[in-house]
Amino acid sequence: MSQRTQVPSQNEIFSDYGWYEQRNLLYRLTADRCNYIESRIERVFGCSALAQQEILEVGCGGGLICRELARRGAVMTGLDPSEPSLIGARRYVQQGQLGHNVSFDLGSAEALPYADGSFSAIVCLDVLEHVQNLPATIHEIARVLAPGGIFIFDTINRTFLAQLVLIWIGERFFQKQGLVPGLHQYASFIKPDELRALLTQNALQIHELTGFMPKLVEGRLTLAPGWFKGVSYIGYATKGRSERSDS
Repeated sequence: MSQRTQVPSQNEIFSDYGWYEQRNLLYRLTADRCNYIESRIERVFGCSALAQQEILEVGCGGGLICRELARRGAVMTGLDPSEPSLIGARRYVQQGQLGHNVSFDLGSAEALPYADGSFSAIVCLDVLEHVQNLPATIHEIARVLAPGGIFIFDTINRTFLAQLVLIWIGERFFQKQGLVPGLHQYASFIKPDELRALLTQNALQIHELTGFMPKLVEGRLTLAPGWFKGVSYIGYATKGRSERSDS
């Protein structure tokens, strides 16, 4: 008689996640995501502004984005609720000889352990769909973001297609790429209008909210901003800056 495999909890998944495996989708997307972050920071603060920013990454996981942005000159703080992930992140950053530009803290997105207005930029990628309390998370991000600062995010749309692609297909056939069973919970996916409303309620002005979709870039498949929001989407908002909103 066969036994059904028990799906691990989110804590169990992230305590032993393959952050640094080259087949892992998040690992492979790191440079492209950081290109987006850098370009939007420059759009708000000006050319070559990344190196001047003190940036918080909410849900830093294994430190992939922290290390890459620190390599580009940013002063990074990474926060995550998983101590095993942070142990790996600290080791990964030290291996890149970037420990002087990165610090890591244990904590939750719903109760950020920082003073009001502490960071000029906050990034939160592939995290909002994993938090326990999304309204509290957005409130905390808005609180610790400095006036005039930028919040950069991506997340997953709550659609049948996203469930099909990421859970039914992805977590069954692409586990070696990091889509392990139990990684995603459909009920925690976020519709763009829901996120837009929360950002607006917390005085964050949206300037871009667009699809994050497969594209060929220099002969390789990656994810990049595009028109289709049916699976995932990416964007940025600012605190107290008036710019033209693109949606």
